[in-house]
Amino acid sequence: MNARPPTEREINIFDSLDERSAVKNFLWKSLEEARSLFRDNFLHYQEDLMWMGPIAFRFYVVAAINYLLSEDATDAADAVSTFCMVLKFRLDEETAEIAPVGPILRDAIFGILNDFDRYGADIAYYGDVAGRYRALLARLEDLTPVYPS
Repeated sequence: MNARPPTEREINIFDSLDERSAVKNFLWKSLEEARSLFRDNFLHYQEDLMWMGPIAFRFYVVAAINYLLSEDATDAADAVSTFCMVLKFRLDEETAEIAPVGPILRDAIFGILNDFDRYGADIAYYGDVAGRYRALLARLEDLTPVYPS
């Protein structure tokens, strides 16, 4: 994984409106700065995480995870639910690009599931979010990391 924040070109691959938004919000942000963004408004910034280029995703997903596993995310049902959707989308669309962070994602999901009740994701409102995370875990277990040369 990159030790430096992604470049504009690594965030914005296709010059879409969504990628331009991700550039505006994340360009040159450190992991701690990005974690702060997620803490302030996860629902807004998770959209950037969904659409940014794969190199940028692999970098900034760590900031989202750090937030979700922190005490700051207590009662963050919307965040934990939408993060699951982001991971599913990225796995559906870019399985090979996600493989290098597969172990990080697995560990994050185990951490989320280990203390899932603290997020307050009422099954009547959000559906079975924990079950969706378990389904993602099964998919990640089959993922073979492919490291770019």
